[in-house]
Amino acid sequence: MRQNRAVQLSLIATAIILFIFTYFYSTDKDKVVDIDKNVSTKDSGKYTEETSNVTENVNYVGASGGALFELNADIAEIKYDDPNTSHLQDVFVVIKIDGRIIHIQSDKALYNKTTNDSEFWGNVELKEQDNIITCDNLDLFMSKNLITAYNNLNVKYNSMEGAGFLFADKVDLDILKNEANIFMFEKDTKVRVKYKN
Repeated sequence: MRQNRAVQLSLIATAIILFIFTYFYSTDKDKVVDIDKNVSTKDSGKYTEETSNVTENVNYVGASGGALFELNADIAEIKYDDPNTSHLQDVFVVIKIDGRIIHIQSDKALYNKTTNDSEFWGNVELKEQDNIITCDNLDLFMSKNLITAYNNLNVKYNSMEGAGFLFADKVDLDILKNEANIFMFEKDTKVRVKYKN
């Protein structure tokens, strides 16, 4: 019995000595405690929250004025300080209205979840049947049922009368009325059209 107590007391003493040696006399404690003083914990928390809001393969669906739309993106990032805006990459949109289907694709976009409005840029392409618009920037205002395409704008169109190309600075498309207004930024320049019968 006394021998068991002696063994127990020696084990407890050894455990206490190892504990004290490990936490108070370790030579590596300077490496563990070494902190970069230029980084604040406030910034560190913000970065963590921002990066935690990156999602892959997102899908947004909405409706406005009889138009239904579905927006898909490979990557969506929601910033901590602007939770209603999604920063999107590799974007594809389908708009359906009165039997018509409009496709929009781009490298990047901003999508406002409150208004369902979007801004597209980078290899932007809009297709409706055989009509194709390419441009650097395109804004989709679902809240106004309006599409605005601008910067390096090219329009290829097909109609019952023939096909053609249109070169302009800006085009506004009313989604509901299926009408287009074509503009040049400078008053002295004219819209160029190539038409084939």
